Amino acid sequence: MRGPDKRIVREPGVRRKVDRRSVRYRLVAEVRCMHPRLLIPVLLFVAGVSLIGAAVAQGEAEVSLLLIFPVFSGSSGLFILGTVLILLSFVSGFAFMALGQAEAAGLELSKLAPAGRAAERERRTKYGGVVLVGPVPIAFGSDQKMALAMLVLGIVLAVVLLGVLLLLA
Repeated sequence: MRGPDKRIVREPGVRRKVDRRSVRYRLVAEVRCMHPRLLIPVLLFVAGVSLIGAAVAQGEAEVSLLLIFPVFSGSSGLFILGTVLILLSFVSGFAFMALGQAEAAGLELSKLAPAGRAAERERRTKYGGVVLVGPVPIAFGSDQKMALAMLVLGIVLAVVLLGVLLLLA
């Protein structure tokens, strides 16, 4: 009896089970759940949009259209809190995704790195950087510690930049 055909391409999120007796394939869906910490940015975003919607409904904010993009403007506390929550959702979302990628990369690197190359790894040049897109820092680095240091530096720079802009206004 022949085994299953090795040329079958696997679809992401779907496994194929083989019944050896009749060589039939059944699709079995894998259940993949997101990490619970990724729910925080989603909830912050929904809360921010809800607060901005409430401010518009109460007449404390305005909605206009620029080409095809909706533009919201207002100065009430409800509107500002909603805007802050939306910005916080983006920042926390990027941070949590970066943390998840760093954890996954750290686990993979520790499994793949041979034990004899530990001294060579310590002699490597470490690098890192931060890019500020508005007040949002985007950090990168050659390893997890350097990327984390750059993220902290980016957050400090963003806070200083926002402080200077508020003092000048």
